[in-house]
Amino acid sequence: MLHWFELGREFKLSIAEILSVFKDASVIYSGKSVLILDNIDKQEILQKADSLWWTIKIFELGLKVDKNAVFESVLDEAKLKDWKFNYGFNLYPDKQEKVKKYLLEIKRSLQKNWVSSRYVNKNDKNLSSAQILWNSLLKKWADFNLIDLDWIFYFWKTIWVQDIDAYSARDYGKSRDMDIGMLPPKLSQIMINLSRDNWKEINSLYDPFVWLWTILIEWAYMWIKKLFGSDFNPKMVQESKSNLWNLKSKIWWLEVKIIEFDARDMVDNSILKENNIDSIVSEWFLWEVMTKKNIWMQRIDIQKKNLSKLYEKFFSGLKQVWFSENIVISFPFWDVKWKYVFFEEIYDILDKYCEIQDLFPSEFNFSETKSGSLLYKRPKQLVWREIFKLKIK
Repeated sequence: MLHWFELGREFKLSIAEILSVFKDASVIYSGKSVLILDNIDKQEILQKADSLWWTIKIFELGLKVDKNAVFESVLDEAKLKDWKFNYGFNLYPDKQEKVKKYLLEIKRSLQKNWVSSRYVNKNDKNLSSAQILWNSLLKKWADFNLIDLDWIFYFWKTIWVQDIDAYSARDYGKSRDMDIGMLPPKLSQIMINLSRDNWKEINSLYDPFVWLWTILIEWAYMWIKKLFGSDFNPKMVQESKSNLWNLKSKIWWLEVKIIEFDARDMVDNSILKENNIDSIVSEWFLWEVMTKKNIWMQRIDIQKKNLSKLYEKFFSGLKQVWFSENIVISFPFWDVKWKYVFFEEIYDILDKYCEIQDLFPSEFNFSETKSGSLLYKRPKQLVWREIFKLKIK
């Protein structure tokens, strides 16, 4: 059976993450809002789906049906219930006037067959993942999806939706300093998934620019046993320990080590020397915070110069210690008066020390940037992220 993945806002990152998690799946269709996969079963999806951030919803894509079969399928499901039948209905492409039409027709069909029912769609719109969860539709297998291509119809039920409340709690429940900034949890999880090869078991992760330990917290939720981090800023080390204190009390088997260390001296890094690290996943080092009032090219040039010196030594050190595992890392680019300013200096450094790994299959209908990266842009922010998957040469 085919499966439909509803994609998040940064759809390229969403697709790259899905394909990194389901390596053996075949792509039937990919677009800016949806990815359809074959050669993948429901059990595997349910096993791995909670590790996906930027997938909003997954549903099975049944066989082609005619429009009348849609009403018959909902009726058959309703007859299996011994309580009032609450259900949801979603239409793709999402056209509100058609959603309302289908909702009314399904309702009439159920009434004719003496089925007490209520659709939970508000304002005759497709349901959000939160609405599906709040109404327990997933547990009841009562969230229906129709793909209406005018001449072809596909119809079946939702099997998974994103638990947005859990992510919000993890995001806003952390100790934070807004002058420091932080990596969004959803992007952390995507970067972790991109670091995997064939969904191999990963036991240990190292973040050499730890900040508030967002990446390591997300990996802990993914049942990774050993988490390592370092930062040369003692305040970051302390903030990270504070964020992990409550988490460690809940995940008793978690092994955590964070040290104060300057990433420009990786040759003497005790974490790399004493442990088998499966992946390095990290955010760029935050040199200074920029706002609308103080962002200008001169300050950006100074920051790029400082970052270039740092990363020249960082990657040189990894090469000297023969680090051979995957590295997924983000670098900044800036929005200055509606013009993107990229950290072009990093490209020469990566070319010198690293092999840039593909994030999409060959001959895919979407591609990475010319530099081999994918971009993450958050509305109203001035500093955005360029994400690479690397191996040391």
